[in-house]
Amino acid sequence: MIHALSAHWIDIQTADTPKTVINVSSTSGLHGQMGQISYSTAKSGILGLTKTVVAEYTVRCSAVAYGWMDTRLTKPPTEEKVMLAEQNIVTGIPANARKFRDTSDIPLGRPDTVDGAANVTLCLAGPVSFYVTATYIECTKGKYM
Repeated sequence: MIHALSAHWIDIQTADTPKTVINVSSTSGLHGQMGQISYSTAKSGILGLTKTVVAEYTVRCSAVAYGWMDTRLTKPPTEEKVMLAEQNIVTGIPANARKFRDTSDIPLGRPDTVDGAANVTLCLAGPVSFYVTATYIECTKGKYM
């Protein structure tokens, strides 16, 4: 997708309209996570992609590595199912994985919200973050200090 957009960036980018790419990564890509080999590998690759985009396309590019987010995927399982690849998938963290829902190691005491995540992304997209590029922001509410 970035490659497809690059032709348009080169044509329309000026000093007055700098282009910005914000990639979404995860703390699993930085620190690893038990049982998430594929996910952690993919999210780690996003961080390499972020730096390479800056070098190859001369646009601002940053990533946000989110930690535990309060979403339907991180809550206890419910009867709700999501259709994925023609299969009904139950979302949520099973009861036997309770340690993954423990917030005692998060200094601010709770996981982040989707709105909180959006605010970080919005900040990166704006002019106040003009010199923030080729790097990532780790959003964990202090978990990995």
